[in-house]
Amino acid sequence: MPPHPKKPKLNSPITTAFAATAAEAEVEVAADRIAEQPHSNADDGIIEDLLEDSTDNDPTINGMSNSLTARILGFLGYKDIMRSRICCRKFRDAARTTIVPWADGENYDSLVRETKFRVNNVRKYKAMVVMATALPNLQQIRLYYDFGNGHKYRDGKDPDEEKAASTADWTAYEIFLISKFSKLRSLEIIRSSLNGRYPVLFNYPLLQKLEIKYCSHLKWDLNALTGLPSLKELNVDTSDSLTGNIKSLRVLKDTLEKVYIRNCEIKGDFMELADFPRLKSLALYYCFLITGDVREIGENDFPVLESLMLGEGAISSTRHQFQRISDVPSAAGAIYRLNRRDPTFIRSLDNFCWSLSRDSPEWYANNGKAGHPHPPFQISFVRAGSRVGWRWKDLTLRLCRSTSTNTCEINWLDPEPDRESNDYDVYTRELQSIQEDVFCFEGYHQPPTEEEYKRLCQEYYDI
Repeated sequence: MPPHPKKPKLNSPITTAFAATAAEAEVEVAADRIAEQPHSNADDGIIEDLLEDSTDNDPTINGMSNSLTARILGFLGYKDIMRSRICCRKFRDAARTTIVPWADGENYDSLVRETKFRVNNVRKYKAMVVMATALPNLQQIRLYYDFGNGHKYRDGKDPDEEKAASTADWTAYEIFLISKFSKLRSLEIIRSSLNGRYPVLFNYPLLQKLEIKYCSHLKWDLNALTGLPSLKELNVDTSDSLTGNIKSLRVLKDTLEKVYIRNCEIKGDFMELADFPRLKSLALYYCFLITGDVREIGENDFPVLESLMLGEGAISSTRHQFQRISDVPSAAGAIYRLNRRDPTFIRSLDNFCWSLSRDSPEWYANNGKAGHPHPPFQISFVRAGSRVGWRWKDLTLRLCRSTSTNTCEINWLDPEPDRESNDYDVYTRELQSIQEDVFCFEGYHQPPTEEEYKRLCQEYYDI
């Protein structure tokens, strides 16, 4: 059996060269950073501290302070930092205080593999146990797919009894160890079999990103976010056991920038978030208990919002079903104003697929005759040149972006372009194509009554 390789000594040529090179690199990085900023006396102090840490009197690792060593290790990914610990005790001690960088924003693609620790099997869990002491300043963790059959995290408080019974003889692992990583900035929990409530997952003062997806038995309430005062991004998808009111997010009013919640049974009025000064993206897909009215959004509401997507429960959301025909003009006008305020606010007017609800007292069925159009109970926006409007159309073709063969007249939101403008020719050409869809509902700007609909079908199709 070959002998185990010897660890380099603290004053060996390897460690001496590493210390000298690393210290010089740290000084250069700091100097470059300072050179980009207005100069101050405090900047001189930073350089002096670094130079003092890498003294000429002792150019070995022994001559470096733990703080400098930790800063040097901070340029590495977590795997390299853990490997460096076998070099010497100084590296082991420095690793405990090293702030591991985290992938965010522009540097995400280049850093994510080096900085995000994924726990998706027993071996990775055991590594996390070691890292909880050896590298407690890790900033990104993903709990992903757990460990496979026969292994699970220990059940939390108030677990699903059926799930708990079916896994009672599985080997259980403690989740509380994750609390040792007190400087977490990003926590992702995806397709995990966590069962019950785990308060430990919602107590990170520095956490900026929380992502929970497809965790059917992880029970939590939006009120738990009070333990994450620095949260900027909330991403939740298909978490059946999530409860709470959207109003609970108000504790994060000054930090939240992105909210994405899909297919969850939360409730409340989305307008509770209207005064959030940093909120750039709000998406509440398939959250049918979320209410509110886009028509209530004022000029000063959602001051920096760039994207808004709401579920059917909110009036004027992309797939809203109206109870009254008379509500549609004001809803279309509200969407138009928002789009004019910021074209990125509404991703595309083509995404809107409004319709009259079957529960509406104004709804009626088609006459059941082959070849006859359905009643025009679907609404879409149209554009001719730069001019925008909306119209009712039949439901024969159910895809929102399909071409309808029977529509009502256009209700314009813009004035007609000036005849002398460059846009006028484009407008008239595209308008002619759009108007070809107007046939039996010509002259109607809203759906006809049931009696009128039957008469029109008879006049145009029973010839």
